[in-house]
Amino acid sequence: MDSPLPITGSYSTTFGTLRLEARGDKVTGQYTHQEGSVVGTLQGNSLRGTWVQKGNASEGTFSFEFDRGANGFRGTWEGGGSGPWNGVRLELAPADRGGFPGGWNSLTEGPLLAGPMIGEVSTQGAWIWAQARCTSPLTLVVATPDGEVSRIARTPAWNEWLCQVFHVEGLRPGVPYTYWFESTHGKTPARPLSLAPAPDTRAVRIAFGSCLCFYHHTDLPILEAIERDAPACLAMIGDNTYYYSFDWQSEHAMMLAQLRARNNPSFRRLVSALPTVGVWDDHDFGPNDADNRFSGKDMAFRAFRRSWANARWGTNGTAGVFSSVRMGPAELFLLDSRWYRNQPAHTLLGESQLVWLVESLARSTAPVKIIASPTQVLADAAVAKEWECFRRDAPQELEGLLGEIEARDIRGVVFVSGDLHMANLFHQEGRDLHGRRGPEWWELTTSPLANDPWMESIAGKDRYLVAEVVDRCNYGLIDVDLDRAGSEVLLVCKDEKGRVLFDQPIALPTLAVRR
Repeated sequence: MDSPLPITGSYSTTFGTLRLEARGDKVTGQYTHQEGSVVGTLQGNSLRGTWVQKGNASEGTFSFEFDRGANGFRGTWEGGGSGPWNGVRLELAPADRGGFPGGWNSLTEGPLLAGPMIGEVSTQGAWIWAQARCTSPLTLVVATPDGEVSRIARTPAWNEWLCQVFHVEGLRPGVPYTYWFESTHGKTPARPLSLAPAPDTRAVRIAFGSCLCFYHHTDLPILEAIERDAPACLAMIGDNTYYYSFDWQSEHAMMLAQLRARNNPSFRRLVSALPTVGVWDDHDFGPNDADNRFSGKDMAFRAFRRSWANARWGTNGTAGVFSSVRMGPAELFLLDSRWYRNQPAHTLLGESQLVWLVESLARSTAPVKIIASPTQVLADAAVAKEWECFRRDAPQELEGLLGEIEARDIRGVVFVSGDLHMANLFHQEGRDLHGRRGPEWWELTTSPLANDPWMESIAGKDRYLVAEVVDRCNYGLIDVDLDRAGSEVLLVCKDEKGRVLFDQPIALPTLAVRR
């Protein structure tokens, strides 16, 4: 039998913070707007009653409909007018009071509330994320056609929203693995588990995208198009979910927001079979254009790490969500342009992350090095329009990065980015290096995966712009084939049906210092 609805608690609402207390079916509460108070009666998931505001001597009626676990409500008010009154619970209620750690569209049966999601993979292992149904042990099973090869059991914790990342090791390249989860609530379907291609592989495709806002559209054909392309991995490079003003008030609200996008049926199906890594941008970090002065950044960091399955987060000495992932002939460098972003100081990466990036690029043996930045790197028109970009927000860091790549002759660097709700292809000629020519600079921006396009052309306003798409959803592919002479790197922008909008072949030797 279900526990009673845990109404008692605090909510971030349309009219400030609302504190409710339930005694049986009688509910009272106070809210911060105009010294307000409410009195009501609870019937099932519905709360109806009256409100009074001392601050402006007004009163009226209200009606709230709560979701499971009283994680939020949608409602209306009347009295001298009318309008919406919505709210999100600020703390996860205890299990014995009927709390529910799941989000929108959680799975209704089986061992999981959300997932599974294959995260980062190597040539011999994988990180796999899942949200369990309860605190009973959850087991990951990995098998070949000949039988099980690994069983890993974990006990999910309520204060971690039942989220777990399992790391399976000791696997072998080229073996057809499957995986599933088991608990007292049953077993998930077996799904394929692909590992990373070996470093000496000659070809690889990596998909990337940003701005997944319309999670409530249960059918997202753009995600199905990515699945058909069969990339080795998907890089979600920011705004992978969207926090609204209610959501950045607490860690619980952030977790509910993370799970909203994770539980989209199309996304759930895609990431259960396709290795997926993620970094954040402003909307899955905090308020629009937030930087490191955002007071909730520690909560945001915990919520993001809890919701993704990257193998590493920053370094031992430098916090953040940045890391690198080797995928065959390419290495993907995932940047964190939020944790160290400071608008007055004109920083995006911060000194330590920038040093890490340069040194990691220099050490990399991958022929192609993909720098994945949530913030545009080469864009020029963005400066005049006051959009976020390296040239506006951190010009010294940009020059430092390009200068180090040139000085050290770090070869094979290309940029990908997101954020702007449009697709752009940028090209900056190799710079004069006192008798030598620096590497060509290329950047492919793709956005949005599922949000409204920006619908504003920058053609003729950016000296580096080669191509753009402003009127439809899109995603990107980096197609690397070392045996495709003269176009070893192919940057591709596709629409939501998987049709090519534009592509750009790049000769690998041009991504190096030349005479």
